[in-house]
Parts: sequence; structure tokens; C-alpha cells
Amino acid sequence: MRWIWIGGVGLALAVVIGWLFVPRPTPVDLAVVASGPIAESVADQGSARIREAYVVAAPVGGRLHRIDLDVGDRVTAGRTAIARIDPAAADLLDARSRTQAEAGVAAAAATVRASAAEQDRAAAEAQRSEANLTRVRSLAERGVMARQALEDAEAAARTGRAAVRAAAAGLAASRADLVRARAALSNPEANGGRPVLVTAPVTGYVTRVFQESARTVMVGAPLVEVGDSHGLEAAIEFLSQDAVRIREGMTAEVYDWGGPGVLAARVRRVEPQGFTKISALGVEEQRVLVFLQFTDPPADRATLGPGYRVWGRVFLRRAAAVKKAPLGALVRAAGGWAAFKVVGGKARLTLIKVGALTDQEAEVTAGLSAGDQVIVFPSDSVRDGVRVRARRRQD
Repeated sequence: MRWIWIGGVGLALAVVIGWLFVPRPTPVDLAVVASGPIAESVADQGSARIREAYVVAAPVGGRLHRIDLDVGDRVTAGRTAIARIDPAAADLLDARSRTQAEAGVAAAAATVRASAAEQDRAAAEAQRSEANLTRVRSLAERGVMARQALEDAEAAARTGRAAVRAAAAGLAASRADLVRARAALSNPEANGGRPVLVTAPVTGYVTRVFQESARTVMVGAPLVEVGDSHGLEAAIEFLSQDAVRIREGMTAEVYDWGGPGVLAARVRRVEPQGFTKISALGVEEQRVLVFLQFTDPPADRATLGPGYRVWGRVFLRRAAAVKKAPLGALVRAAGGWAAFKVVGGKARLTLIKVGALTDQEAEVTAGLSAGDQVIVFPSDSVRDGVRVRARRRQD
């Protein structure tokens, strides 16, 4: 009896030890391969900017009045006054300069009279040449005058007409010189003191003010910059390896811009030249500017202005129904992608082919079927053939 009791205890102890050494299933997180839509995209940050900005310059030189506009003020094309400029007055003449100017006026007036007399003389010569041509032509038709005499008379008539035109041009030039000479004697206040009003060229808002205080400006001096409110777009700085996959006309969106929802857009242009930018971690990155043109109504982004920080996403490819698995289920194996598929309670390393990748999902083109269970974020204890069980919440 004693040996029976000792044998039973030993058997029980062996069973307990065997049970302790039997491998237990590894708790894992499971997900199901589903079928549904997927969109492959690239995203990065940038800023909003004005596509077309107009620099309003001074049309005349003179005294600029203080500009009352501030950055962000709305302006209307042809109605909003940008600036007022008093044209520069003529310099006051001293006694010597006035005497010289008066002499110039007298000389110009004499030249006008001389030119007028020259025009009269040329007209008289032309009239005589025309009369002579009439007589010679009549005699030549009757055979009394030689052909050579007729040609000489015609040449003299043409010369006379040309001399009249030259005299008329000389008289016009002389009169212009007289006007210029008289302008030198004009009153400095001859313009009446009327300021020149400069209005907005387009409807939009002021983005920069170059000249704010009253001062003297030259012709062409920049005054303000006006941005066209309908030309707002997003300039996104994509990594060069992402930018090479982007094409003009692709669908895009702008998000995290500070307002509600996302803003629909499309790719207007991909800059052909990249640039180097230092990241926050001190790493040199090659970036490319991609311009996204908004396609939704301007009222949806009324509070968005140039220079505001935004995020942009460009959709490279969209599919309505594909097999997709969580991105966390993908592992590297044999130089490609693989996933641990659960078959009969065991993890089976399965090589797969991946298509589009998003920040949460991956398109599976081969290796898995819809409804298969895969392990998400497998730990180091998960290997091919290991028994697994679904993790409970308390695990």
C-alpha cells in the first residue's frame, strides 16, 4: 500500500513537471485581412502662398502722402486708393537761369519763323516746278519738246514736293523746341497742385507695405504689394524621392491648416529644381516644392492667409476594392515582405507581395486571402510554427 501511494505521488509529480515544461501558446494581437478601398499617398508640410502678387509702383516722382493701408487690408480693383503723390514741382529759376531761358525762348521763336519762311519758299519753288512740268508735258505731247526735257521737269517737280515736306517737318520740330523752351519758364505751380491718385490693380489684400511714411519718391519706386485673393495656393516641401512620383493634375488635399476639415486641391506644378534643407535633427535633406492649387470655394478657406503653415497630401493611386492588411503585420523576410498567418493555432511565416502602402494599411497582391488572420506587431518570441493565441485584454 505504501508503494502504491509513493507511485501515485511520483506520477502526479511527473505530470505536473511535464505540464510546466510544455510550451504554452504565445499571446498575440490578431487582425483579419479585409477587402476594401485604399489610397496610396505622400504627405509633407509647407506653407500657403500667393500665386500672383502685384507690386504697385509710383507712376510719377514727387511727394508721397502717408499710406494708411496695413498688411491684410482688403482692396478692390480700381476703387481702393493705394497712395497719393504730389508731382515734383519745377525748380525755381535764379536771374541768370531765367535770362538764359528767355533767350532760349526767343531763339526758338526765331527758328520757328525761319522755318515757316523756308516752308513758304519751298512751296513757291514746288509750285513753279509743277507749272513748268505742265508746260513741258504739253509740248512733249505735240513733239516740240525732247523726252529728256520732260524727265528733267518731272524730277524737278518731285524734288520740289520733297522740299515742301522737309520744310513742314522742320517747322514742326522748331515749334516743339519753342514749347520746350517755354516750359523752362513755366510756373512751378503750373500743375495746379493736384495729387496723382494710385488705385489697386486687382481685388485682394495687402501683403507688404514698402513705403509707409510720407517721403519723396522717384518714378517706379515700389509702394505696396497686393496679392490676388483668388490666387492662394499651398507650396509643400516634399522629399525628392517622393516628388519624383508626383505628376501635375494629381488629386491632392490640404489638412491640419487650422480650420475645419480638409481642403480639396490638385497638383499645379512640380518644381524641376530641388534644394537642400536641414531637418530638425540636423540631417541634410533634398526637398522639392510642389504647388497645390485649391479647387474648393474660397469661402471655405477665408481665414487662411499667405505664409500660414499647412500640410499637404498627394494621392498617387486609388483603388476601390483590394485586399489589405494592417501595416503592423508586415515583417521583412527573404529580401521582401512577409506576414505571420495563423493556421491551426500556429504562426506560419508567409511571403507576400505588397502594392500600395499608407500610414496604416498595406495592399496585399499575393500570399494572403481575405479573411485570413495575421499577427500584428509580432514580438521576438513569434517564429514560424510557434503556437499562438489571441491576446485577451488583461494580457
